[in-house]
Amino acid sequence: MTDTLAIYTPKIGERSETFIKRHIDSVYPGRTVVIAGSRVGAQWSVQCPALILDELSEPRFANVLFRACLEKAGWKHENPEIRAIREFLCQHQVTGAMGEYLNTALPWLEVCRDLGIRFYGHAHGYDVSQLLRSDSWREAYRKYQMADGIIVVNHVQRSRLIDLGLDEKRIHVVPCGVEVPDIPPTHRGVDGFIYCLSVGRMVPKKAPVLCLDAFRRAAEVIPALHLNYVGTGEQLASARQFVQAFKLEDRVDLMGGQPHEVIRDLMMKSDIYIQHGMTDQVTGDEEGLPVAIMEAMAHGLPIISTRHAGIPDAVVDQGTGLLVEEGDSVGMAKCLVELANDAELRRSMGREGWCRAKELFTWERERDSLQEIMGLTPLEL
Repeated sequence: MTDTLAIYTPKIGERSETFIKRHIDSVYPGRTVVIAGSRVGAQWSVQCPALILDELSEPRFANVLFRACLEKAGWKHENPEIRAIREFLCQHQVTGAMGEYLNTALPWLEVCRDLGIRFYGHAHGYDVSQLLRSDSWREAYRKYQMADGIIVVNHVQRSRLIDLGLDEKRIHVVPCGVEVPDIPPTHRGVDGFIYCLSVGRMVPKKAPVLCLDAFRRAAEVIPALHLNYVGTGEQLASARQFVQAFKLEDRVDLMGGQPHEVIRDLMMKSDIYIQHGMTDQVTGDEEGLPVAIMEAMAHGLPIISTRHAGIPDAVVDQGTGLLVEEGDSVGMAKCLVELANDAELRRSMGREGWCRAKELFTWERERDSLQEIMGLTPLEL
């Protein structure tokens, strides 16, 4: 019998979670169903059978107090969400399940075990950084000892879960894959400018203002530098204020959120990719392994970034790019000046990055790894 895979995701349509869409569409095409907490817009959708929990006809939290009183008196009533999920999984004859984010996926572990369905948790970022500061979440994650496997995107995350006491043999490092062109793109100067690109939500762990500060310092030395920054979020207003305060409007284009097609075109026209990943000093939130960095490598761009989370898993310092410590915008500016002044170094690092992406970070490699880990019967594609 051919396997059927269920994927649980907290949301359908989140712009920053297109990697989840790819899991749904392409890990096991034609044999995948989805359970989602909610829909959050029209950035993306799914074309397979889907159970949306906040669209269930029975209110999710109705009569909680009343039910609690009855249960105290000995009456048992199954949560309507759990009942709906059980029926959905049985209806579609699901044999394996993957839950996106360890915290939100945890409730479905027991459901799958009860039904004899193989279960795999997929960690990403905040769920194995910020949440691990909490003793209650650390204790809760130990339940993953019952899972068939855990998938993480970098080696730092794997080490943390092993430190919790989870079986290292069940923890697998699988970076999110990207499309890699068959030949490395060629980047040439356009209009006398050297184009830099940064892509990512404007949140503390991506430190947009520090990225802008590094660019500002480098642009004082290299007037030909121009930065396109794609992303929106809570720190967009601060980024705009920074650009205005230092009169960078002619050199920095804050582009807000953009579809992937626009980002891909920008990568083809850029010369350097820059991103300042760092730990959120308030929450402890961290990156996993930024997909944008791997996409930039796939497009032959040299990378300037930080020694943060999974970034050194992808970027080889002095090989495919240049790395500095978290918070070091001065050092990042020096790296930017170095690359801006040396077109041959940009080309050689970009080519090395493309080769590394071709070897380690293709979508096909991720897909095949996930199928093997989850014991899915390979499909004829």
